[in-house]
Amino acid sequence: MCRERSGADRVAAGPCFDRPVDLIRHLKYFVAVAELRNFGRAATRLGVTQPPVSQGLRRLEEQLGVRLVERSSTGASVTAEGAVLLPRAKLIVDDVARLFDEAERLSGPIKHLRWGIVPQVDTEIVTACIATLRTAMAEEPLPVTTVTAHTDELVEAVRRGTLHVAVVEHPALIDGLGAGPMVTLPRQVVVPAQHRAASADTPRAAMLAGLDFVTVPRSANPPSHDLQLDAFRRRGLDPNTQLASTHRDIAIAVASGTSFGLATAAAPVHTGTVHRRMLADDVALRLRTITAAGQPDSNLVYALDKALRRFSK
Repeated sequence: MCRERSGADRVAAGPCFDRPVDLIRHLKYFVAVAELRNFGRAATRLGVTQPPVSQGLRRLEEQLGVRLVERSSTGASVTAEGAVLLPRAKLIVDDVARLFDEAERLSGPIKHLRWGIVPQVDTEIVTACIATLRTAMAEEPLPVTTVTAHTDELVEAVRRGTLHVAVVEHPALIDGLGAGPMVTLPRQVVVPAQHRAASADTPRAAMLAGLDFVTVPRSANPPSHDLQLDAFRRRGLDPNTQLASTHRDIAIAVASGTSFGLATAAAPVHTGTVHRRMLADDVALRLRTITAAGQPDSNLVYALDKALRRFSK
């Protein structure tokens, strides 16, 4: 059992953790919070609730004797001390992930699949992907851990080896990674229920003038973000943007009456919003499945491609 120490005793003996696994888990919390600058999004990436992330990071700070993150009502920022320790924390987390991946490969087929997908994809499509993945690698359905995160986060997770495979928005900067074919999913424009575009016989792009565009932040994937805005500009639109990640967030913003967003065809229509078929190719969601460099798994890529193409018409 690890006994709390103070002062010179802790300096002499070094940080104290009850179990090595606690240190690894808390370092994962630190890395996720530092990268995402938000405890809620870090918890979502890690597949846990927010309180354990906050408590684990606080315990890590207590054991190391330095403040790693400054907390605020709008998120979190890395301290000067945290910035110094962050690269080493990432190395430890990555090395542990690679250790388990190597052990998993040595022991035979994947026993627990970790995959990710962007939040622009609605729940029905995500669950269809999970069902397909569970039977793709073994005779018995595999346990599957699903991470919902932006393209930049998923690309980094695949590079680090913390995800076996991920579905990201295309185009994206995926140099050095394996990639499957592009799949295009149709999307509809989500407008306020009382807006003129909601009831028009033939809704046109010009009707969206004056509404903000609700979308994921540009930092999530600059290439696709810029292409989307360029497509709107070709239609004579140059909207301001509001940030939202999930279909729920988009619906809430649109229902307020000042915004429009995009939704895949299987996404539910919420009160106060209307989905309209318009702009076709300009708003389609283009996806690509990525895997680690040198370790492409054709079964996983094929499974996700098959599941996604069910919704591509």
